[in-house]
Amino acid sequence: MTERPIVTAIITVFDWIFQLLSHTRYVGRENIPQHGPFLIVVNHLSYTDAPLVAVGVRHPGMVALAADTYRTNPFFRWLVETVGGVWINRGSSDRGAIKAAVEVLGKGMILGISPEGTRSRVTHAMMQGKTGAAFIASKVGVPVLPIGIAGTDKVFSDLRRLRRPKIVFNIGPTFMLPPLEGPNKSKLLEEFTHEIMCRIGALLPERYHGVYTGDPRIEEIRNGAARWEERG
Repeated sequence: MTERPIVTAIITVFDWIFQLLSHTRYVGRENIPQHGPFLIVVNHLSYTDAPLVAVGVRHPGMVALAADTYRTNPFFRWLVETVGGVWINRGSSDRGAIKAAVEVLGKGMILGISPEGTRSRVTHAMMQGKTGAAFIASKVGVPVLPIGIAGTDKVFSDLRRLRRPKIVFNIGPTFMLPPLEGPNKSKLLEEFTHEIMCRIGALLPERYHGVYTGDPRIEEIRNGAARWEERG
């Protein structure tokens, strides 16, 4: 799958902007699979996160879900539709988003999603993860690529002070979730969601852990424990 020239140009411009206006460090790019499909899960701090993911992963066939509330903004509408993003209606239900995500991954493409569902505006740290990302990964059976972004919460305040913000884009190893089977699927889905959020948290400084602060699973992951693969 080849990247369209216009998409390549847009990503190149974003890359140049990040290089010019920030100190951005990319860690773990060797963990990015060479081929899709796979699901990217990432924490969400700022409007700059989406273009940063595009630059940091830079993979043909990558698609993001975009809330249709952004359609009223001419720039965001042009950008999302140019790069092949999928519009979803958050106001009605999550079913449309999940259906769109399953279709994208079913075509062998790469999907980026924030399990929190929105930016962390107040605490600038991780909020409770929603179950949509876990349901999608389990249903389609694709690898999950966790990414932790630190520093984008201070981008605009630093730039206003004429400082170049320090950003770290940390990519972890992929992992798989088991199929969603058994009598208590809701409980299992919550466990899968917890695993996704802790995988992201393990890639972030503690100040970004938010509601997951002190969770022992984060330390287990950092020490190399692979819970789901060990289930057999």
